[in-house]
Amino acid sequence: MKKTNLYKTHLLAATACGALAALSLGQTARASGFGLREGAADWLGNAFVGGEAKAYDASTAWTNPAGMALLDQSQVDDNISFIAPSANFSGYNTNPLTGGTVSGTQGGNAVTPAASGALFGVFALAPNWRLGFSVTNPYGERTSYPGDFVGRYQSLVSSITGIDFGLALSYKVNNHFSVGGGPVIEYFQARLTQALNVPVLSAATGQDPFADVHGSNVGVGYNLGMLYRFDNATRIGVDYHSRIRHDINGTQRITVPGIYSALSPSTAALLNEGNSSATTTVTMPDSVGIGIYHQITPAWAVMGSLQWTHWALFNSLHVTPTNGFPGTVLNENWRNTWFAGIGTNYWLTDKLMLQAGFAYDESPVTDSNRTSRVPDADHYDLGVGMQYKITPAATFQLAYGHVFTPGGSVNSTASTSSLTPSGTLIGNYSASDNSVTAGVTMKF
Repeated sequence: MKKTNLYKTHLLAATACGALAALSLGQTARASGFGLREGAADWLGNAFVGGEAKAYDASTAWTNPAGMALLDQSQVDDNISFIAPSANFSGYNTNPLTGGTVSGTQGGNAVTPAASGALFGVFALAPNWRLGFSVTNPYGERTSYPGDFVGRYQSLVSSITGIDFGLALSYKVNNHFSVGGGPVIEYFQARLTQALNVPVLSAATGQDPFADVHGSNVGVGYNLGMLYRFDNATRIGVDYHSRIRHDINGTQRITVPGIYSALSPSTAALLNEGNSSATTTVTMPDSVGIGIYHQITPAWAVMGSLQWTHWALFNSLHVTPTNGFPGTVLNENWRNTWFAGIGTNYWLTDKLMLQAGFAYDESPVTDSNRTSRVPDADHYDLGVGMQYKITPAATFQLAYGHVFTPGGSVNSTASTSSLTPSGTLIGNYSASDNSVTAGVTMKF
């Protein structure tokens, strides 16, 4: 192969690799990794604890469909959440092209506040049968660094959205045992950008090309649950959400500064040829949870949860350009995680219920594989909430949650290619989150 063709092959492969490397990655979201736990206000009020066994409103269609069998009326639960995380970097990025460090800012708060919604419904079909649906946003993040961020060669914008549409059917086997389950259709979309560190030209002009990648896919999975009621006061539930595979078709666009064409037409032309498509496969993790709910007195209830999530599915990511250039294997090395917590509900009056909960949510990311796209760390969730019966058929819900996290160090090299090297981002991240969810439950 001629030298120019070899250079062309390596350059386009490197730019595609750099831009597509994070198609499966997110950033500081409300749950571990890039998961979102926000949905119903009832969940947040108890720090996302007990959903597998609560079975007292329509949101059980998602947390454990077997719980629908315990609802004596059809109902709809509509919710909206406002999520305001923060993630701040402090440190520097090495620049292998100059032997120094990358100039720029620390980036400030990298996470953009966002809103998400959730809708649940359960309908009585027969004495022992219930039909339910759920619309949730279990994955999502909005990360944006300024163009002069010192880590711009690792990442700039990361926008990920996962929306799940679930249907479920439950059957009450007897007064103690019920089962439920159904399909889940998931829409997954990602847009990711970063700057490219081009030899000589980036340093000489102070301008970088920018790679912008976006892709989407629809995948199908399922949700299964079972619930056992020991008596009217105590019940235990188990829920399983399957993994969902997404075969993503991504489109890459590289914006090249105009001055590149004047200084090096051949380099500019090669970069422009990077406008192409590529594919990768991403699998959303399966998870299993067990919860218990106990009514101590008519006014006071306690609950607990233990959940396991299969985040180790993000072991590696294979990126395949569709223009015939060599593919790339990117090692992520995420770990499986545990979530555990306790919560309580207290009826202060016959109309007003107060809620609280605390949980530990382990991160799939450690100091060894933290990046600017995923500066995640272990979470400690605190939730408080209230529910007020406006009428016998309508209940208003409001909850607030805060995430405490120790943050963590980062030592990340996104690309080691001599043609577009990212350098090594070295430093620390501090992070936290505040969330508010409001909802209304209507029975009919």
